[in-house]
Amino acid sequence: MTQERPEHLNRSQIIIQGSFYTPEKFVELAGRWIKEFIHDSSYIFLDSSCGYGAFLQLHDLFNENRFIGNDIDEHAVSIAATVYPDISFFCQNALTQVSRDAFGISDNDPLIVVGNPPYNDTTSQSGQKIKRGNDIKIDNDIKSRDLGISFLNSYDKLKADYACILHPLSYLIKKANFKSASKFFNNYQIEKIIVFPSSEFANTSKTVSFPVVMALYRRHEGNGVTFDKVKNIVFNTTDGCSFSINCWDYVGDYIRKYPGNIRYDQEILFYTLRDVNALKRSRTFITERIANAIDVDPKLLAYYCYIDCFKKYANAPYYLGNFDIPFIKEKFSSISESVTKIAKHNHPEVFGSNDAPTDAEIESVIKYINKVTSLSL
Repeated sequence: MTQERPEHLNRSQIIIQGSFYTPEKFVELAGRWIKEFIHDSSYIFLDSSCGYGAFLQLHDLFNENRFIGNDIDEHAVSIAATVYPDISFFCQNALTQVSRDAFGISDNDPLIVVGNPPYNDTTSQSGQKIKRGNDIKIDNDIKSRDLGISFLNSYDKLKADYACILHPLSYLIKKANFKSASKFFNNYQIEKIIVFPSSEFANTSKTVSFPVVMALYRRHEGNGVTFDKVKNIVFNTTDGCSFSINCWDYVGDYIRKYPGNIRYDQEILFYTLRDVNALKRSRTFITERIANAIDVDPKLLAYYCYIDCFKKYANAPYYLGNFDIPFIKEKFSSISESVTKIAKHNHPEVFGSNDAPTDAEIESVIKYINKVTSLSL
């Protein structure tokens, strides 16, 4: 069964529940991965956020194994149960009173969790007003600001032997997210992983994609993946690119990204920094002291000017969407004066009237940014 859109849900419900349904090709790839590790019928397959049941198609490959589907969405469960009459279904909140017993699974049963758990970061700028209405109950010991991270932590609470799941790359590459999912990552190692754009899902933006991974995790209690290990992972994409966190330097490591109490004689204000995709939607230099205003250290002005130019000129690949603003530090001095001149000219409301940059200065900055965004392994 191929069903990629939650057609019975409106936009608000999709955003709140994080209900983006899985293309069949990723289910097929998951099946090939799992076949390399699971060879007997003792494993129980659980999709605790199954939706219409895309990942339950794996029952065709593992027809001697027991499968269990669950979703909080009663309509989706009713459809899946009709399509898969041989599979057991539950319709309950998988994030509250989490236990194997809730799904009729014993402590001794080998368990693999599969699926595409919903993700919904309530601090994200996208759809924020709608997300604030999210009142899904979550056990305190797995609770996170993001539903998807809560689901990862629930898999650890269930002590799943394997988890073959989709989730945003940001869970791995952003320190705050990684820490929130530490209950899971502390106990699971990555066996397989691949990156693809969120535009693969129906009902998502086709113009601003963020990177999603499908990964096969294996439980190694107390010996999981660490953030230092993540830095050295080579991520391969479905379109043949390869990259790692260590490919780039990041401007955020050298400047202030968030508002603070330090003030400077020369007041220059900049909008709060998040990641590459957030930069596409937000402002850079601003004139009003708002809650999201950063006070720019005049000695570090060139870095902020670079961010302004990155916003203007960069055509970054989707997989950079959740990264901090990348640059090449050892070569930055070659364009620091040019980015400052460009930004000052483009923001007279902040810096007053300034001479226009030359074509050569603009070209040198664009060339540098193109070099940054084309870096790969």
